[in-house]
Formats: sequence, structure tokens, C-alpha cells
Amino acid sequence: MRYTKTLVTAAALFAMVAVTGAQPKGGARKGGGIQLPPMIHIQIADFADGGMIPAKYTCAAGQNSPSPAISWSGAPANTQSYVLILHDPDPVLNGSATNDVLHWAIFDIPGDAKGLPEGVKAGDQPDGAKNLNNITGMPSYLGPCPPAGHGDHHYTFEVYALSAKLGLPASTPRADLLNAMNGKVIAKGVYIGMFGQK
Repeated sequence: MRYTKTLVTAAALFAMVAVTGAQPKGGARKGGGIQLPPMIHIQIADFADGGMIPAKYTCAAGQNSPSPAISWSGAPANTQSYVLILHDPDPVLNGSATNDVLHWAIFDIPGDAKGLPEGVKAGDQPDGAKNLNNITGMPSYLGPCPPAGHGDHHYTFEVYALSAKLGLPASTPRADLLNAMNGKVIAKGVYIGMFGQK
């Protein structure tokens, strides 16, 4: 029995190696494996990646707390636009494995942008960028605000470089924004801030 299990395991490993070796050249680099696009380097001066978000950017400062200043670098030269999404993946909403708390989404940020200033205003921006409706239905930044006693949540800032502008209306649902991004993402970066309330 043990010999049979060993043979089955060996056969499975051999099949995996064979399949990996047979991957098309377009998705593999010279030494094997998948060729990944570059990572965008994100920086938020007021807190470190993985650090605590200052209260001024959260509901502790009121419902109209400003968004933090964010800068980024490392996107490919052919970037035509950026999308920034801030969400809290920790809560479970309606038993869903994919739905979480959307705090901020802004898209069609110009491709030559190097970041966003502190306190991005609600609605459409002068440079053509558009705020999507957050979980409260407002087209603006919504500061972190986990329930008291729920522990620290992981507020995840994602910056995507796209090969095109999306040209969507600001009323677009988040799921439709993500679908429109598919096939256009050429680089991505992630930055996490922590926040909780006692």
C-alpha cells in the first residue's frame, strides 16, 4: 500500500513538472516560471507600510477626515492611467467571500501622475480622475472606522497602472470597475495601514 502511494505521488509530481515545462513561451521567462509585471512602489509619508494609520485620517477625526498624501513610482512607461482602491478586507459582509468594505476608489488618474495630495476632494477631479461611490454611497474617501473592540483592521491601498483610461461614469459599481480593468493592468502595488478602536 505504501509503495502504491509512493508511486502515485511520484507520478503526480512528474505530471506537474511536465505541465509546467509545457507552458507557452509568452507566459514564461527564460529560466522557467511566470514573468510577472513590475511592482509599483507606494509611499505614504505619515505611516509606514504595515504601520498604524494616524487618527487624523480616520473616523476618530470625524466623518470628513482627509485622505493621506500618497506617492508612487516604478510603473511602466506605457502607463495611461492609474486606479487607487482602498478597502478593508477584514469584515465579513453578508457571508460573502469576495465582498468587503470599500473605503475609496478613484480611477482614470492620469498616467503621468506620481501620486495624490492629502485631502482629495469628493467627486470628479480637475485632471479627469473620478471617485467611485464608497460603501456609504458617496464618491469620496471614507476614513477607516472599524467597530470598537473589533481589533486592528488591515486597510489595504492598491495602486494599479493601466494600459488605457477606462472612461467609465463615476456611478459605476465596484465590480464593474474591476471587470473593466481586466486585461489592462500592467503593474500593481499594495500598501497596508492598520487601525482599530477600543
